[in-house]
Amino acid sequence: MSDNGQPRINVTRGKRSRRRTSSENQSSGSLLPNPLSVVSGMMQRAQELWWAGLGVISVAEDASAKVFNALVEEGKSWEQAQRERRKETAERVEELTKEGTQAVEAVEERVRTEVNEALHRIGVPHRDDIDELRDQIDSLADRMDQLADAIDSGPNNP
Repeated sequence: MSDNGQPRINVTRGKRSRRRTSSENQSSGSLLPNPLSVVSGMMQRAQELWWAGLGVISVAEDASAKVFNALVEEGKSWEQAQRERRKETAERVEELTKEGTQAVEAVEERVRTEVNEALHRIGVPHRDDIDELRDQIDSLADRMDQLADAIDSGPNNP
């Protein structure tokens, strides 16, 4: 790993110079390598490949854990921002609804006042006036009933 936590991979290109062992030099004089050295080299190369594979897995595991953790933090941040936006939007909708309700109520009151004034100007009585007259009529009807009862039960009627 490098100082900043990122994996460091060194790759070299080109041919490796290979030193010949004394047993290779003592072969039958041919240019064929010793079978033991070939097998040993293959085993060494297989071991190196195995280690390289483990290194890839290790680097990938470290990198994926870091990416996963970064994504988790980003997700938390995004979710919190969305909650705040929804809350602000709900508050704004509520505020606009209140303002709209108040505006409608003000318009209704203004219309009611204008209609009542127009009806009064042309001589149409107000609902309160009609209710007052209705109460007076009810009161007079009660008195008339009382008078009628008094007349019916008077001294001339048995």
